[in-house]
Amino acid sequence: MTSRVLTIVAEGDVPPLHHNELPMPHLMYGLIALAVFALMFGILWSFRNTSPKLGEQVPHDNPKVTNRDERPDH
Repeated sequence: MTSRVLTIVAEGDVPPLHHNELPMPHLMYGLIALAVFALMFGILWSFRNTSPKLGEQVPHDNPKVTNRDERPDH
């Protein structure tokens, strides 16, 4: 197989590569990615301290449900 590849490369039957243009400048791809990451970070940041706030909610009308801190250690 290696000799077949070398034969094809040596013959020069490989078509020339064409220069493809990007639809916008290459710098814009980086700026778009930066904006997307900043947006995702903003969404993540908006949920900070949510876990402790949700952990404090214990229904007091059900006597079987107790807070984790009030359970005796076994």
